Amino acid sequence: MSLTRQVKNELARLDEPLTCCGSWELKALLLRNGYYNIRHNMHFLSLSVDDNAVARRLFNLLRQAGIKAPSIIKEQERRLDKTRFLVQIRGQDQIDALLVYLDIDIVGRNNNGPGLKTVLPKRSCCCRAFLRGAFIAGGTMSISRRSGYHLEIKCASMEDALNYQTLLKQFNLKAVLRRREDYVNLYFKSAELIADFLRIIGAGNALLELESMRVFRSMRNQVNRIVNCETANLEKVVASAQQQLNLIDHADQQVGLNNLPPSLREAALARKKYPDASLTELGRSLEPPVSKSGMNHRFRQLSKMFDSKTKNY
Repeated sequence: MSLTRQVKNELARLDEPLTCCGSWELKALLLRNGYYNIRHNMHFLSLSVDDNAVARRLFNLLRQAGIKAPSIIKEQERRLDKTRFLVQIRGQDQIDALLVYLDIDIVGRNNNGPGLKTVLPKRSCCCRAFLRGAFIAGGTMSISRRSGYHLEIKCASMEDALNYQTLLKQFNLKAVLRRREDYVNLYFKSAELIADFLRIIGAGNALLELESMRVFRSMRNQVNRIVNCETANLEKVVASAQQQLNLIDHADQQVGLNNLPPSLREAALARKKYPDASLTELGRSLEPPVSKSGMNHRFRQLSKMFDSKTKNY
């Protein structure tokens, strides 16, 4: 099950009776996915959703709002091999009563028929319910290595997108607005903002899973950084040790190790004995121990001495 479906399933199972908040959630679903049309003198108010749990929640909210016989029609999209559910209300009297109850106006026209419009909620709890309905109707959420965290709400119009932005600002959330040729959406790319949004709409389980993923990703990234750092340091140690071994071999060929000053001879013999050791480990093997900078100084001196001898030869 995708992360989006997990969040929507959790939200669809919240115990939210049709109080003022429940009606605002129903409004958001109607405004985003609802379309009103007339066929053969029959009035229809239809809502299309892609999840069975969301369809059941919508059905229950409509029943609580006084709709006697809403229907759920299962549709199969052959091209995409995807199942959708059409929740439908029939009859002008029922539709008019619902729209009056929810304070929704029929305005303008869209591709399917007259559009729907309403005012924004005022109370904080109703704003949360309205945003919850907006996500259930047109939201997606994903987490991936390549694109990171992403939560998006697809809007029916620019006006709806601006309205959602206004509501989100009340909770100190700033969503990015993106307009395409055929749609408008709002999205978050920050894990902190997504966590706050999930908290606002009541998706507690999804929030816990998100925090768990954040901790896991953070630990994995930290481990990767440590491993990469250790690998880089090891590569440096190996490369440096190999250069020092080459230098010692050349020095032995040119002047002989026994003819080196005692401190340089001691460093050279220690390196030949411990070819993979770091300078710190090499210095500790000597008696008395020598610091890392001290060992580095000795090999620099050996390098200068070898360069000088090479020029003389």
